Amino acid sequence: MFTKVLNAFGAVALATVLATGGFVGYLFGTDRLNPNRLETIAGVLRGEFDDSAEETSAEPEVAATAPSAEEPGAGSEAELQAARKRQRLELLATERAVRDLEAQRRLLDQVLQHVVQEQERLAIEKVEFARQRERLQSIARDEGFQKELELVSGLQPRQAKEHLLRLWQKQPADAVRLLSAMEEGRAKRILEQLKTEDELQIQTDLLEQIRLQGTEGHASASRTTDGAATP
Repeated sequence: MFTKVLNAFGAVALATVLATGGFVGYLFGTDRLNPNRLETIAGVLRGEFDDSAEETSAEPEVAATAPSAEEPGAGSEAELQAARKRQRLELLATERAVRDLEAQRRLLDQVLQHVVQEQERLAIEKVEFARQRERLQSIARDEGFQKELELVSGLQPRQAKEHLLRLWQKQPADAVRLLSAMEEGRAKRILEQLKTEDELQIQTDLLEQIRLQGTEGHASASRTTDGAATP
């Protein structure tokens, strides 16, 4: 009988211990109980706070009045430090922004300089390309003109006349050049084919242009001779 009572008491005690341990674990898990609070509870149980009850009751008034005397200075100092810190951070941010802008400006200047150089290079290349094209076209025109002169000189005078008239309608200067480059006897036989009123007028215009070309050539030669003779 006594053994059963003892076993029952032991079971109750064990359940109590487990429940107490679980409750304490819950308090620690929810941060409702920590080592500092546990130490305070132990001090209360030991009676350490009984003798200083009156001092504790009087301390709130001092605690309530003491910060009012110290807070202005402490708060002002903290605010001053915080303000200085903000100023330093703002200054650093401003200096960094200025450096970034300067770097961007230098980069932009380099890009603009590169663009200007590229434009100048393209302009030079464009002029050179136009010069080369003109030279090639001039060579082609000369070669084409020599071929045309050769072919027209081999035509019958009547056929050569028709070609000369059509060329005069399109490019009078080329017609004058073609007739001027022909052998004199060949050119006369072609001109003899011009018989109508309109054709005779074209003949007159052709001969006039040839005469003017001869005059300009003679004047150029004379200027060259005079220039050479001038001391």
